[in-house]
Amino acid sequence: MADLSQISLVGSPVQTSGTVETVPPSNPLVLGEHDESEPFEISSDDSAFLDRLGEVHESSPLSVSYTSDGEAIVSSSSYVGVLTLPSGVQIEVSPKQSVTRLLWALQYAFDTPVDSMGQETEFATASSFFDAIGVLFLTELKTVLDQGLHRDYVRTQAVQDHVRGRIDVQRQLQRPNPIPTDFAVEYNEFTTDTVLNRAVLAAVRVLTGLVRDNELAGQLRHQEQRLRQFTRVEPVPLESVERIELSRLNEHYEVLLDLTRTVLAREFFEDISAGTNRSLALFVNMNEIFERLVERAFRAAAKDIGGLTVEGQASIQNIIDGPHAVSMQPDVLVRHDDGTPATVIDAKWKTGSRSSGDVYQLTSYILALDTCGALVYPGHSGQDGEESTVMNEYSLRSVELATDAAAPSYSDYVDVLETSARLYLTDIL
Repeated sequence: MADLSQISLVGSPVQTSGTVETVPPSNPLVLGEHDESEPFEISSDDSAFLDRLGEVHESSPLSVSYTSDGEAIVSSSSYVGVLTLPSGVQIEVSPKQSVTRLLWALQYAFDTPVDSMGQETEFATASSFFDAIGVLFLTELKTVLDQGLHRDYVRTQAVQDHVRGRIDVQRQLQRPNPIPTDFAVEYNEFTTDTVLNRAVLAAVRVLTGLVRDNELAGQLRHQEQRLRQFTRVEPVPLESVERIELSRLNEHYEVLLDLTRTVLAREFFEDISAGTNRSLALFVNMNEIFERLVERAFRAAAKDIGGLTVEGQASIQNIIDGPHAVSMQPDVLVRHDDGTPATVIDAKWKTGSRSSGDVYQLTSYILALDTCGALVYPGHSGQDGEESTVMNEYSLRSVELATDAAAPSYSDYVDVLETSARLYLTDIL
């Protein structure tokens, strides 16, 4: 993750409007995914900030272009989230689906129950994406706290008036004039102040500042205070979060850790040094959320049919030898019990026309595995779409997974999702 703490010192803007005030069409400026704003007047500071963001970030969640009159047009991508400009103007990117369906989709993707919370029924379509994430996070955090925070041995260095563990000879010799009863020691402490718990605390602090629902924010803040009794507020490097592995002793953290990584391991930055206003931003790539949802739906469908196994993000043999070879990891690979491929699936969180790149990518998977394949998109019907043939032999289909189905309850929604996956598998078998 790029270090944006000094973003105001990096690069130079391609173009600035020269104005001293940003006048967006609305504040907050609300965009959908793959959307763009109407042209608007933008201050030099805000213009430079957006340009530098694009220079620092290889895959920036937002981009800006300019009209001949110097007005700005802000464009979004597949990331959803919020960003505060130096002037204080906020830009929000909302997901395609309504928040009611989104809450169900996130609940299904992360396999977390929210039935114990009445709050999700109060969400309206105006609620933010992070309110939905916040509901799931709060539910899982309560579950973990009720079962007990995990403790682990943490290597600790300290200066104490008695020897504990072993004396750190090098640090002891570097101390000022020898003090007979003052020792630099190093020991293993059995504590809740672990990387795992500090990461969870960092994530809840981020969400508390982003959710709109006041009651939800209050509940998150309360849980934050509970956590701070057991662990420190301290930055957790992204690499450390990604390296966390769960064991039998802390497996009850599984969903909470997934949500923590979703919050911390994405395009997140705060207190950006740009202008006089504090900036806070968090963007989440909906492609990755949709991949989780598709994998779980096909796992459930394969289990229901029987005789099939599902691999998520499977590594497969490359059809190219030499320096042009690239890693090939389809989102979902379905195999027969004997190990032979049944179908390969690539999840695409997009609506509208498919791209040639999507087709080429799936075609390479099909040829590498000698099997049929499908591009899976979010949709309403859950019905199979168009079908083509690769090398006059293998079927290539477009399939809609019913992510926005008109279901009266969450259980009905799950049934519709899994049925749409099962229809495709039954047909190709």
